[in-house]
Amino acid sequence: MNHIKTFVLSLMLTLFVFAGIAQPHALLQEFSGFQQDNQLVLRWTFRSGSLCEGTRVERSDNGLIFNQIGEIPGICGNPETAFSYTFIDSFPKHNAINHYRLELGNYGFTSTIAVEFLNTGENGFIVLSSGSGQTDILFQNKPGRKGKAIIYSSVGKRIADIDLQGKRISLSPGRFAAGVYLLMLIFDDNTSLSGNFVIANGNSQ
Repeated sequence: MNHIKTFVLSLMLTLFVFAGIAQPHALLQEFSGFQQDNQLVLRWTFRSGSLCEGTRVERSDNGLIFNQIGEIPGICGNPETAFSYTFIDSFPKHNAINHYRLELGNYGFTSTIAVEFLNTGENGFIVLSSGSGQTDILFQNKPGRKGKAIIYSSVGKRIADIDLQGKRISLSPGRFAAGVYLLMLIFDDNTSLSGNFVIANGNSQ
């Protein structure tokens, strides 16, 4: 009987892997994170009937060396239903990708998730320029929220419309002349923000 159970379990795991479904840990049905204002929020959900003794939250700057930043003591999960937890990281590394993993009691670690934290200041966005002329505009955005970016020249001419699906706009080198531009970000939940930004190394127009 034990051989049959082992074979069935192995077959289920094989089918699961080839189905291309991401799973952070056998005990969990999801593990995710996102930025909310000036903090990062982690959420995970135990599968119904999955239990462990304590959950430790770890963070890393590089995805290699982790340090514990929090713990949920006692029995985690619920024997009868799926059960979710939320953890707030109030001190993430700014303008960088923070890596997180969970240690679920004696059941080992989850896979690592990467969550970017942006300190966007008063305008609500930051502008990064590379020596090659690439300009990246980073802004806070909720998971799944879409919208449109509209760019105007300094004289009010509408020169670009860009669909938004993440929290970054990349302007390729030479696309715009050097100068000051107005950026408007309009999201599908009826929120918006705007502000000026500068392109220092543009095209020759």
